[in-house]
Amino acid sequence: MKAEAVGMILARRVGIDVAPIEVVRAAGRDVLLVERFDRTSDGARHLVLSALTILGLRETEAHYASYADLAEAIKYPGWRDARATLRELFRRLVFNICIGNTDDHLRNHAALWDGESLRLTPAYDLCPQIRSTSVASHALGITRDRANASQLRLARAVAADFGVTDRQADAMIEEILAVIQGEWDLACDEATLTRTERDALWRREILNPYIFYENA
Repeated sequence: MKAEAVGMILARRVGIDVAPIEVVRAAGRDVLLVERFDRTSDGARHLVLSALTILGLRETEAHYASYADLAEAIKYPGWRDARATLRELFRRLVFNICIGNTDDHLRNHAALWDGESLRLTPAYDLCPQIRSTSVASHALGITRDRANASQLRLARAVAADFGVTDRQADAMIEEILAVIQGEWDLACDEATLTRTERDALWRREILNPYIFYENA
């Protein structure tokens, strides 16, 4: 729970649109509160489409999809500010690699529909996943050929699909890495992680050396 909290906090700090969260104590337990973005202030529903629906896939077909496919779908008419949306999705891809959020399946990406246009929902379920070795793969493919190793080289390889140049991709990656490294302790303080909990995440799930490898 706290791992998800620190993932959400770091996402906000790197400039990703995230659902507001708060860690509280209730009945002797740590609880993560996440503000719902699919409801209005008076409780009415917003219409939300998962990326699975956006790509027109069945649950059993999800493993055929990739971030590149989702980027291609955003280029079709009907999206609000598609260019900014593509950059936001690319930022989320890079961030997921950096924090080891490999459970980034198509139901963990979604868009709000207001009757006229689509826009990405705030990011949610940004949770570093436990790994027994350094090697990790994402639930959602990254490139057009569905390569899914949790490595920054694949984000760089697919940047053009998001309208991001190589130079822009490198700058964004360096920015995200710098923020995670520089604000790690502050994010952990906000998520109320103990020293043991921080050490269990740092360089294991968060910025695992595997993400920097140039081959799988």
